[in-house]
Amino acid sequence: IDAEYLDISVPEKAYRVESYRSRGKVSKSLDASLRTYFVNTCDFVNPAPEGDAAADIAQVSDRTFLAKATPHVLDLYSGVIAKVLARTGPVIVSDELPSGGYRLVIGYRQRSTQGFYAAMSDLYHYYSMYSSRKYVEQFSNGVTIISLYLDLAKHAKKLAGSGSGSSATSSNASPVLSATAPQATIEECVAQIKKEASLLFCIPNTPFQTLFKTGELSVQEAVYAFAGWIFAQHFLNRLGSEYATLAEILDPTDATDIEVLAKLKKRLRQETFTRELVLDILLRHHELVKDLYAHFAHVHYVSSDAGSAVTKVADRLKADLHVSL
Repeated sequence: IDAEYLDISVPEKAYRVESYRSRGKVSKSLDASLRTYFVNTCDFVNPAPEGDAAADIAQVSDRTFLAKATPHVLDLYSGVIAKVLARTGPVIVSDELPSGGYRLVIGYRQRSTQGFYAAMSDLYHYYSMYSSRKYVEQFSNGVTIISLYLDLAKHAKKLAGSGSGSSATSSNASPVLSATAPQATIEECVAQIKKEASLLFCIPNTPFQTLFKTGELSVQEAVYAFAGWIFAQHFLNRLGSEYATLAEILDPTDATDIEVLAKLKKRLRQETFTRELVLDILLRHHELVKDLYAHFAHVHYVSSDAGSAVTKVADRLKADLHVSL
């Protein structure tokens, strides 16, 4: 859906998405729900708004959306659109629903990210949440808004301290800022998802996405691993500037110099790290990534809520990674 419809949407040709999750299960023997997706080409009221009309939701909306949206949704989306038009990054807001769940609304400029819709599904699944409904609305002023209706899954993992006699996290859960911290509430989960959605917006797809999907790494650890991989490539150059300098000094017409340079080049290529080798090492030793990120989080983690969030992270680092804080 991302690649074929959402990532390529522009005011001239945009697609809106509606997705619904069944309340029942597939069968008595299979504990799984069904999800349907409806993709439609947008039919804007004003395909090319100018001036004040670009901020008027009645002008820039799809006709089907306008027919279905409630006054509250129109007001909510109008506020998000105004903020998106005033900045370059995403706008993320949430509100509590009468059912006890939460609606997460994310607005951003079209074509400013890729694969974000699927990445958000991985993110809330990581926090043992599910979406009953998902909507993607496009607007002719170049704005995209994703709306997720979230709630905690009934089979949410119990982590350390969240259940009677429980003393260890799930083997598939990341220990740092991990899925549903001890006795985490739905409000805490939504707040963490809102923070991490900005990370996914910047880097929605990396070679470490599979480890994030399976719960082996948190989104922070996956982005940290990606940054470390890129960082290593800059400092593990196979030849380096010294080789280039040496090649300029030696005589290209001297057979002996050419032979020495060729041998040196071959050794440098065979005995140094390539970007593929570095990636393979990080993927195979992702536990090392967790340990390295734990140290990074200890040194650099900053929170305005020092009385709760920092303590929560510190407790998990101490208990699960044996990091001395």
